[in-house]
Amino acid sequence: MLLPTPEIMIIHTIKLASQYAEILEKTGAKVHLVNTFEEANELLLFLHPDLILMAAQMENGDGRLYCQQIRAALVHPRPVLILLHSSEDVNERINSFRYGADDVLGESIDRNELAIRVLAHLRRRQEELSNPLTKLPGPILIRLMLEQCLVSEKNWAALSIDLNNLRIYNETYGDLAGDQLIKALSAILLDTVSETEFAGHIEADDFLVITTPERRIKLAEQICSQFDEISKRFYLPDDVQRGYLIATGTGGIRRRVPLISIAVGIVSSISRRFQSFVDVLTTSRDYRFLAKLGFGSTYVSDDMPVTKKTSQKSSTRSRILVVEPDGAMACLLQETLSLEGYSVEVTSSANDALNIARDQKIDLMLLESNLSDRLMDGWNLCRTLKEDKELRGIGVVMVTSHPDQSLALESGADLYLPKPFDLPALLSEVKLLLRSRRS
Repeated sequence: MLLPTPEIMIIHTIKLASQYAEILEKTGAKVHLVNTFEEANELLLFLHPDLILMAAQMENGDGRLYCQQIRAALVHPRPVLILLHSSEDVNERINSFRYGADDVLGESIDRNELAIRVLAHLRRRQEELSNPLTKLPGPILIRLMLEQCLVSEKNWAALSIDLNNLRIYNETYGDLAGDQLIKALSAILLDTVSETEFAGHIEADDFLVITTPERRIKLAEQICSQFDEISKRFYLPDDVQRGYLIATGTGGIRRRVPLISIAVGIVSSISRRFQSFVDVLTTSRDYRFLAKLGFGSTYVSDDMPVTKKTSQKSSTRSRILVVEPDGAMACLLQETLSLEGYSVEVTSSANDALNIARDQKIDLMLLESNLSDRLMDGWNLCRTLKEDKELRGIGVVMVTSHPDQSLALESGADLYLPKPFDLPALLSEVKLLLRSRRS
């Protein structure tokens, strides 16, 4: 897997700095040479080296004091500080460590030993900057990788990846199980990226992959496919067979939550010019949000057409049908929802409700399970709606005194709200459900 190119600053005389640079460039690092500590300060204004190799004593300054300055001035992650000491006195070398050096080497060090020691420090730095859970490169290495992409002449693409519904999974199975899912996703990324591609772990379930524009779609499809193949192993068989988890909210609210899937947002340098690594992360997350509006594991790329709702449709009032046999409750719901700006109709009959749904455009139905119809109660009405291709898009909130929330959700209801309920809670859930349906 590709990693950011290490950057090394050498502070030494022109002759020796060039010799050390020749050695270290063979390790694959990018080397910057300066001959004074003043030049080093100027370079550090825009360069973030991984390692600084410096002379302990120079005509224009003391390398040991410069170690102190670096430690005091630079925030995490500061560079590894290596002093080259010409003295053979052990006490003087030990004293250099007290000034803040991470390592002290002899000025006459063997070339191969210098290269190996530097590589060992860089490897250790990479481990420290990796995510502790997955061992993938963490946010700082991701930033460095993106910054190198931004100045590269080669085209590139970035995939922003995270898991849908992880919070509900953690609430059901526990955080340790959620961590295992995150580690499984990281293993998939390591398996799918090539030696010339990069995969990093920002935090929680937030990942970033860097690839070529030509590979971006195929790679996204492969990641989604592999995750869908293994994710069901992290559920109990009953949950897999049912096809969803039950999320519990305040006031006894229950909702069906789909099993975990992946959302991928894709951006590339051929589609637009990015100003910074933050711009890349923000834009790719915007497309990832659009992917979340789809069903299951999916991706959205910046070169794909995105369907947008027309302003006329967005300005149309949402239509709600209240199916409630209790007249007082029906009036209360109608008045409250109307004050919120919804277009509301009321009926106490399941058959009438079905006819209204077929004849009119209904966005949401508030449904009591206990209806007076002989042939169809609330449960049967809900099943009928969800089995009808034209009506299944209607959101159903089962507002009922029936204590079995599983029965409500298994019949197809999107939300179970037990009576008596808090009106602000109902309005909040209605708003969220309508927003998700509208998306």
